[in-house]
Amino acid sequence: MRGAARRRSRVGHRARVIITVAWLALGASFSAARAQPPGDANCDGLVDDFDLTALPGRLFNDVEDCFAADANRDGLLGAADATALEQLLRPAPGPRITFFGLAAADGQEVPSLGEIEPGVPVYFRGAGAGFKVVVEAAPGPSGQPLSFTVEPDPDNPARRPDVQMESDRFLGNGSPTVCDEQGVPGIDPPNFSPSQTITDALNDLACHFTVATSQRGACTENEFGVVSFLSPDSNGQFCLQVASSLRLPDGDTRLTVQLQDAGGNIGAAARLIVRVASGGMPPTFTETPTATLRPTRTPTPTQTATATITRTRTPTSTRTATPIVTATRAPSPTDTRFVPPTTTPTGPRPPTATRTATPTVTSTPTRTGTPTRTPTRTASRTPTRTATPTSSATPTPSPTPTMARGPIVTFFGIANVNASEGTNLLQPIDFQDGVPVYEHPSGFGFSFFLVVEGAPGPSLRPVGTQAFVDDPTHTLRPDLQIVPGRPLGDNPSPDVCDKAAPMIGGVPGIDPPSFADEPAITDVMNDLGCRFDNGSGSPTSRTCADSCISFEGEARCASSSTTSQFCAQIPKTILELPLGDTLFVVRLRDDQGNVGEPARMIVRVTQSP
Repeated sequence: MRGAARRRSRVGHRARVIITVAWLALGASFSAARAQPPGDANCDGLVDDFDLTALPGRLFNDVEDCFAADANRDGLLGAADATALEQLLRPAPGPRITFFGLAAADGQEVPSLGEIEPGVPVYFRGAGAGFKVVVEAAPGPSGQPLSFTVEPDPDNPARRPDVQMESDRFLGNGSPTVCDEQGVPGIDPPNFSPSQTITDALNDLACHFTVATSQRGACTENEFGVVSFLSPDSNGQFCLQVASSLRLPDGDTRLTVQLQDAGGNIGAAARLIVRVASGGMPPTFTETPTATLRPTRTPTPTQTATATITRTRTPTSTRTATPIVTATRAPSPTDTRFVPPTTTPTGPRPPTATRTATPTVTSTPTRTGTPTRTPTRTASRTPTRTATPTSSATPTPSPTPTMARGPIVTFFGIANVNASEGTNLLQPIDFQDGVPVYEHPSGFGFSFFLVVEGAPGPSLRPVGTQAFVDDPTHTLRPDLQIVPGRPLGDNPSPDVCDKAAPMIGGVPGIDPPSFADEPAITDVMNDLGCRFDNGSGSPTSRTCADSCISFEGEARCASSSTTSQFCAQIPKTILELPLGDTLFVVRLRDDQGNVGEPARMIVRVTQSP
């Protein structure tokens, strides 16, 4: 009898397994239509441990919106994909990334705000340029040495670089042309599948990297100011100087990188987020649970926004099973596992086993989740302290701001008017939260050039040409919109374009600089804008052939991606800058009225006039 029972048990178990596998495969057939790596069960563009968590939901809920969950590429979604996914998650043989983060312009490491999800640190920058993205590595399990090819092969466009980095949002103007120094397209979600479009984006960004095969060539410094790798385990470094042509848009930009060794082996990917906000450092940083970044099927609580946690005990003298609200933890803004409070007919633990259910003492929960009063007398009143969520029960990540459609500023700086040979551009002496600082000591020549260069942005429309609009209504703005944070000149008159005798005046400041729709701000834009000219006295843009700056005696623009340049000679006697730092903010508008992202710079005067 025992043997028969064991045989029946084995047969029953076998049947259950066959039925389960058949059920998993039934109705789950689909073709891999999206260009996602096999095993990417959560469709975030990467195959990692998060996919192990997501795969059961795809299997048991018959979800067919992420075709890459088919880890073994058999066209079916079933139990075999779990085994295939585990094999895919074995340690990658390629290079091991020892450091992936940001460094300031001086090479010092930038600390992160924290991790928004495991393994994904968030870095804050006050501007989308003027810092470095640093990748360091050591040989991986393959034992092959690191490789440092970053330039594309013109004879083989399918060849990929050894540093393979993607951004989920376009950098600069997002130009798809490889290595044109105008921008890099975004890949959202991150995706390293064998596509020529993706290969082009990888080569486009890689050609902006510099490489260091030893400590002496590093672009970073240690805490003592000595040139060094940022990790003691590193054998090599890839360094990306984020210039204006690769400016990150405001909001969160996710960077994903993987490396290739000399044997062609790919290593595990690393990720980080750069958060750009022009308003300064955020006051707080809340780590967001992984669940909020990956869609879940947790039902959103309804009619429970004011649910009160009640911890009232029924007196021991009353031994009736009075339904009470289970003391369920109220949702916090970062808790996505919240379940609406439900009434459970559980009674207090009496000293004896007698539990008499009285029909007349039935409690029905109200809409607020608090049980209705029953004839049973309670020992104490419900505590007045309640846990009421201040926001919706299920936190939703705030939408990532989209980049403005208008022109990008390819260069914003100053030049020495008196330079007679070579480049007359000044180089920044410092960066403050990514904003370049130019020094202009008193007695430095008689004046300087204020230079703004631009190129078409996401709209692909030409940059507008007007630096000044003569408008008595104080409403029309020019295509060049520039605002100083402090007054310029000894007489910052509110009169617009008072640059000729006998009515000569300076330019008022806007502190802090703003593009708000106000007549006073429009007047400041036009007042400073009318000081720009195209070389013939007209307040319009100029071409690079007529540039106001020169390199080795040749007139050309500061950036090779520039299509339009605006130049203003700032005379020392009329628009003298005050002592200290003056912040300038500029943006450009295209010929269809689309404005672009603002650019910033600081001009520092170190001596009194």
